[in-house]
Amino acid sequence: MQQENRNPAAAEGTTRQSSADKAFGVLMALGDLGVGSAGGVRLSDLVAYLEYPHPTVHRLLGDLKKAGFVAQDPDSNRYRLGPKILLLSAQCLGGMDLRRIAQPIVSNLVEELGSTTHIGIREGSSIIYIDKFESLRSTRLGSSIGQRRKATTTALGKAILAFTDGDEVEAVLADGLEKLTPHSVTNADEFRKQLERVHARGWAIDDEECEIGIRCAAAPIFDYSSAVVAALSMSFIASQVSRKELEKHAKRVAAVASQISSELGYAARPPRSFRSGS
Repeated sequence: MQQENRNPAAAEGTTRQSSADKAFGVLMALGDLGVGSAGGVRLSDLVAYLEYPHPTVHRLLGDLKKAGFVAQDPDSNRYRLGPKILLLSAQCLGGMDLRRIAQPIVSNLVEELGSTTHIGIREGSSIIYIDKFESLRSTRLGSSIGQRRKATTTALGKAILAFTDGDEVEAVLADGLEKLTPHSVTNADEFRKQLERVHARGWAIDDEECEIGIRCAAAPIFDYSSAVVAALSMSFIASQVSRKELEKHAKRVAAVASQISSELGYAARPPRSFRSGS
């Protein structure tokens, strides 16, 4: 399948790039193309995506592989991000105040309810998991720190978008509403109505909209300026938690998210609405 080119330099017609720029481009391409591809990325796909000469991409991959930033499957010869990336990511995320403040608070919630919990931030139309918590009682989910999900398909995304400026929300909607399951919301007007309900009650749910068999509850996290900076979510096996129980858990998640917000300096000023944009 032909990959859409999203290399900024190539898209803008830039002809002069440093080796460092190109190396970073290769890493970003591996991250983009590797989503949902457990087997790795082919060299030909990277060349098409980046619009760099084949020998250049091959050389850069070799250099990055030696440094530990890229790994190559010995059987398929496909490439993926290497262990050094994970190390740097962990060091970066470890320095974030949000994660440091949230960890002890969320750990108590996880032990209380025994379900997998995530903290996510929004980047464009995506949600990125920046932390994950599990207890010995948690059902193991296939999610991982650094993983991206479409914001419109997750409770995390709804919790954040409901308190995001309207122009930004419309930009996300313009990117399309993905149908991952029969329960996914694909109508923009219906999605806006959901955001209104989330804004009014302070929490969001994902009722098997992202993955069949999984229900999630999420709530926004605000900083000292009343801006939504992240969201907290908890995942449940759908057959074990009714819709009524899910909403009960959502209120508990919202209380914990509020506690994290307070620790970040949020003073309970009215947060912005995606409708008002203020």
